[in-house]
Amino acid sequence: MIEKFFQSDNVDAIYISIIIFVSVFVLNKLNKVLFRSILKRHNKIHLKFTRSVITVLIYVVGVLAIYRQFFPEKNYMNTFITSSGIIVAVAIFAAQESLNDILSGVMLSWSRPFEVGERVQILGLKITGIVEDITVRHTIIRTFNNSKIVIPNSVMNKQMIENNSSQDSRAGNFLDVVISYESDLDKAISILEELVSSHELVLITEQTPVAVTIRDLTDNGVALRVQVWTREVGENFKTCSDLRKSMLEKFKENNIEIPYKQVEMINKAVENQMDEAN
Repeated sequence: MIEKFFQSDNVDAIYISIIIFVSVFVLNKLNKVLFRSILKRHNKIHLKFTRSVITVLIYVVGVLAIYRQFFPEKNYMNTFITSSGIIVAVAIFAAQESLNDILSGVMLSWSRPFEVGERVQILGLKITGIVEDITVRHTIIRTFNNSKIVIPNSVMNKQMIENNSSQDSRAGNFLDVVISYESDLDKAISILEELVSSHELVLITEQTPVAVTIRDLTDNGVALRVQVWTREVGENFKTCSDLRKSMLEKFKENNIEIPYKQVEMINKAVENQMDEAN
C-alpha cells in the first residue's frame, strides 16, 4: 500500500499540492497587504467585507485544487454529479445560518448604513459604540467601556440603527435636578448656568447654547434641566459627573435644598413611657 502511495502520479500530486498550499499562503498575504494599503486611504465598510470574501475564496479554491490532485477530474466529476443533489441539500441545511450571515453582510456592504469608525446605536439591542470591523459573518462594535461586541450580520441587518456621523461626534446629555419650592429659584438657575458655562469641556455654540429650563413642577419641588454638550461622548460622562459634584457644593453654600426622602423611626415603647410620665 505504501509503495502504491508513492507511485509517480501520487508523488507529483504531493509536490503540486505543496505548491498550491504555498500559493494560497502567498495570495492571502498579498490580499491582506493590498487591502491594508487601500484601507489606510479609504476605510470603508464594503472594502473590508470584500477583503474577507476574497480571503474565503482563496482558501476554498486552494482546498478544491489540492483535492483534485489526489482524485482525478473524471472520478471527481462523476462523484460530484451523482451526489450533488444530496450535498447541496445537506450543505444548505447545515449552513443556513452562515449563508444568512454572508448574504446579510453583502446587503450591509451594499447599502452602507454605517462605515468603519462611525458611532452607531443599535436600538433593539441597546448597544452603542464604534464600528470597528465587518467580516464575512460578523460586525464588530467597540463600546465606550472598551468591550468588543461581535454581532452576526443577519442580526445587524434586522436592527434599527441610529448612525451618529463621525463628522459630527459631539454629544449632548441632560443634567436634571430638583430643588425645593422654598429655595431661591433664580439663584439656582444662575448657579447652573455659571457652572456649565465655565467647565472646560463644555461645547458652547449657536446650536448648543447653555440654557436652564424648568422641566416640571413635581410633588417634591421644581425640576430643572440643562443640556450639556461636549465634543465627544467620553468627555460628556466626565463633564456631567464634575458638574453634579460642583452643583451639590454650590447649592449647599447658597442654602438651596435638594429634597430627598427621609425615614423616621419611632420606638413605641419609649413613646408610651414618655406619655405615662407626662
